[in-house]
Amino acid sequence: MVASLRRGLASFNWLGLACIIVVLGVWQLVVSTHIISYSSLPGPIQIWSGFRQLSASGGELWSSLRHTVQCVLEAWVIGVAIGGVAGLLIASNPTVAGWGGATVDLLRSLPVVALIPVAILIWGTGSKAEVILGAYAALWPMLINTAGGVRGVPPRLRDVARTLGLSRSETLRKIVLPSTGGAMLVGARLALATALVICVVAEMLGLQSGIGNQLVLEQGAGQAGRTWAYIVLVGVLGVIANVGLNKAVQVIFPGVSAISDRSAQ
Repeated sequence: MVASLRRGLASFNWLGLACIIVVLGVWQLVVSTHIISYSSLPGPIQIWSGFRQLSASGGELWSSLRHTVQCVLEAWVIGVAIGGVAGLLIASNPTVAGWGGATVDLLRSLPVVALIPVAILIWGTGSKAEVILGAYAALWPMLINTAGGVRGVPPRLRDVARTLGLSRSETLRKIVLPSTGGAMLVGARLALATALVICVVAEMLGLQSGIGNQLVLEQGAGQAGRTWAYIVLVGVLGVIANVGLNKAVQVIFPGVSAISDRSAQ
């Protein structure tokens, strides 16, 4: 236990933490001394005060956070599942690639933000529209990275599969998927970040729940500290989601995690 704690402390990015503290200190100093004076730009102390007010104001903060996290996770799971399967099919089957390649290029070029009003008209202002938009946005990073990973499988591994007389399904299970795991993990990480961004933007532009909706309400009320508290919360949520996914994969698939870290660099 003690040895594990020491390893964790030794591997912690203390320089990164020091940099964040310095940035926050300079930010507060600049605001407090009125070197930069904007009513809509509070310092970290004021933002923390706004966060404490939100935490004590009837639980609205936590219910909004719970709504956003739930929608993001649902959208991410759907987008990763569909994108992963579609990427495998497009990269592995020339017929599917011929029929679907142009469609994929067209659909992924559409800005998801422009589809938000259409989604609200079709599915209303509830969580259904938010999940569909988030899943649609998360689908493309997963699809593109999966397809790229399949196409990047070394030819010598395919030669080994043919030499061993493996069927197409066995080749996929024993050769393609292990070799593509790193690219798929990178796609899943990008998909999670994309789903979070789109869900929050959808909440800001018309949906009636979630962090994005509360952020807009606080902005309209002129509560700069509370508004920035929601902004910081979204950023922290993104960091936690990315780190949590990476740590989970390191535990479950340590080999795939190592490959993905090299791929992401």
